[in-house]
Amino acid sequence: MPIIGLLHLLIAIGFVVHANKTGRPNYWMFILLFVPFAGSIAYILFELLPELADSRRSRKVVADLRTVVDPHRDYRQLGERAMLSGTVETKCKFAEECERKGMWEEAIDLYREVAQGIYAEDAEILRRLARAELGAGDAKAAMATLDQLRAAHPDYQNQDAHLTYARALEKDGRLQDAATEYEALSGYFVGMEARTRYALLLQKLGEPIEARKLLSEVVRASKAPGVVLSPDDREWVKVAQRNA
Repeated sequence: MPIIGLLHLLIAIGFVVHANKTGRPNYWMFILLFVPFAGSIAYILFELLPELADSRRSRKVVADLRTVVDPHRDYRQLGERAMLSGTVETKCKFAEECERKGMWEEAIDLYREVAQGIYAEDAEILRRLARAELGAGDAKAAMATLDQLRAAHPDYQNQDAHLTYARALEKDGRLQDAATEYEALSGYFVGMEARTRYALLLQKLGEPIEARKLLSEVVRASKAPGVVLSPDDREWVKVAQRNA
């Protein structure tokens, strides 16, 4: 056996010993012994790094690597938990994962399933249901759900629910009403999306000067000292830059 191959095997055996001592799943023994090199890398990525990670960034890197290796892992695990436990919490988490994958109808079905009994007027479930309905392209259903939420909780305030309502109005062709909602949103929305969407709508409404002004404000705000942009915000800043 070549020296390098022997070294890979010895490292893999060391990881097998570590896996047994620390109570790792038994499948690691087979992976490490049958594919020592790839198995050792996988063991480091999925078992050792998370254990050593002591920062949010390092945990995110490991999570991203897991997603690349197994892109359906979260969907599969959350689906199994929702099926086994059947709780509102597990079903809502599974529904959110469906949303992330663009599986809007599945998400809608899950939210409607949990919006029963004492949860029939739960504000967070209705908010998420409306978001999924809009994602599926049903603006009228989204607005109806948010109207139901508002009727049940007159004092409820949530920027994401407000944004969903404004987007639904725009998709439904009620552009002036949507502009009114976007304008109100822009005054308090944390992030770049609301102002950018408002500016793009103003362009549709034939107000290019005001639209460019808003888009320039978004770009300037993104460069202000101390501003930390989320990945979504960075994408909206790019949209603003392209259209300014």
